[in-house]
Parts: sequence; structure tokens; C-alpha cells
Amino acid sequence: MYTTRTPFGLHWPFADQPVDARLKWLVAANAAENTRVSRLGLEEELMMMRRPIDIKRAYGIFGLLLGGFPSAAIFYRMFGDALTRREFELGLFLLLLGMNIACWAAGSIVASRLSGMAETIERDSWMGMLVMPLMLGLIWGVGAGAAGGFIFFGIGAFFGALCAIPVGLVAFALFMPLHRLLARGGMIEAGHLWPLACGVTLTLSALILGF
Repeated sequence: MYTTRTPFGLHWPFADQPVDARLKWLVAANAAENTRVSRLGLEEELMMMRRPIDIKRAYGIFGLLLGGFPSAAIFYRMFGDALTRREFELGLFLLLLGMNIACWAAGSIVASRLSGMAETIERDSWMGMLVMPLMLGLIWGVGAGAAGGFIFFGIGAFFGALCAIPVGLVAFALFMPLHRLLARGGMIEAGHLWPLACGVTLTLSALILGF
């Protein structure tokens, strides 16, 4: 027989029930306690953040940098000789500047819109991180590249997307797993976000320039 009292004279819940019922209760109680401890730990980590940034803004910042620096590197590779000649072509410079500004703005907007999908992916298993970031990078490349290239008399939208897609694929494949590791409860410390976003975008820009 099983006693219904603890050494302190208290009754266990379901003490008069079979062993399996009591075991299920203990497992559920232990799981609830682990959840409570994990939540307290997460709250402490969030409280320790000096400048927390939510996922929508974090991806907006990343998209802003990604739309600006690599596109400027691509433009320099394509038109650098024309811009550095003695016969400086002001019209071409203004056109490229407008395209670059469009890439900055579109990159930020598209990445912010994708942050909801990114949050769902980051909460899923790590297996999903092998493929899903590539899908988001593809979407970002099409949106941001087409918007930037459209400034080039409309016909540049196709070529802009064609140039931006490889950049988006590599960038999101690098950024998303690292953001998942550094974020807590959907928030990331600004001191972690800026080095991460700048590191990814500037590394890609350097590769484009051939450094």
C-alpha cells in the first residue's frame, strides 16, 4: 500500500489515485515550474538590455543597410570608371544616387514587412533555418532590387532584381540564424544588432568590390 501522507503530515494530490495518475501530476507540475523559471530568466535578460530593439525595427535596420551598401558597391563596379574620369558625368551620378536612395528605402520597407515571417521562422526548429531564410532573401531581393532599378527609366527593375537576389539570399542566410542566437523574446540589444547588420552588409559589399 502507498501512504497518503508526506513526512510532514501533508496529503499528496491524488494520493488515493493509482500511481500513474500521481506520476502524470508530478510531470505536469515539474513542466509548469520549468516554464515559470524560464519565463523569469527571460524577463531578467530583457530587463538587462539597455537598448532593446524589436524584431520589426531590427529587420528594418538590416534591410536599410543591405539596400544601401551592396547596391552602392554594385554601382561602383559597373559605373566607377565613368564617375572617376576627368569628364565627370553629373547626370549619371544623380541617376545612380537616386537609385541608391530607392534601394535604401525599399530595402528597409521590404525587410520590415518580412519581419513577421522571420519571427515565425526563428521560433521554429533549426531545420527550417536551412531553407526559409533563402526564401525571405529571394523575396527581399525581388522587392528591393526592382524598386531601386525602376528609377532607371522603368526598364531597370528587372536587372535590379536580378542583381539584388543573390545579395538577399546570402545576407538573410547569414543574418537570420545569428539574430535568432542573439535575440531574447523577439528583442535584440542594439549593441548586438548594429555590429551584426553592419558586419553582414559590409562584408558582402567588400566581396562585390573584390577586396
